[in-house]
Amino acid sequence: MNEPRAKRPKISRGEDDYLPGNIIEIEIRNFMTFNHLVCKPGSRLNLVIGPNGSGKSSLVCAIALGLGGEPQLLGRAATIGAFVKRGEEAGYTKITLRGNTSDEKIVITRKIDARNRSEWLHNGRAASKKEITDVIQKFNIQVNNLTQFLPQDRVCEFAKLSPVRLLEETEKAVGDPQLPVLHLSLVDRSAELQRSEQASFLKLLKL
Repeated sequence: MNEPRAKRPKISRGEDDYLPGNIIEIEIRNFMTFNHLVCKPGSRLNLVIGPNGSGKSSLVCAIALGLGGEPQLLGRAATIGAFVKRGEEAGYTKITLRGNTSDEKIVITRKIDARNRSEWLHNGRAASKKEITDVIQKFNIQVNNLTQFLPQDRVCEFAKLSPVRLLEETEKAVGDPQLPVLHLSLVDRSAELQRSEQASFLKLLKL
């Protein structure tokens, strides 16, 4: 008899009430509508409220691009240089994530300029895009997954997702990396069973 699969360990909040991977500070300079902004999200639900043109979407774009996303993800512009504030030559996003403990801080900086160049820093040290992606993936942050991060300009695309695709993307966003693997295994076994039943049926017809 097969032993039951071990349950995924529960990730609990620390004394600071944050979970590993939570954003604890956002700093942006010369980015879209902002000259300079520093904000510190709370540990639970955060709402950004303001009139049109006040920078709500700019903040969302900064989070996405600062966590490894590319301009195409947002559906607003084709190049990174388009996010530099008009009249400026360069800008940056700096996002601080809570690490596995309250004392561990992970600072990801993306410097951008009007010539469409990007430079990444990890805790102040120059890093490659892959290094940044590896850090982000450890916390299951998926800015390219519409069920986890839904930009305003891609709502129509989200609405067109098929039920199957929606389920697949939701499984990836939930956090257990085994879910998509188990789902694919189930699909393969179902197809194999169907082929076996069809073969048995054809065999009976020949008798």
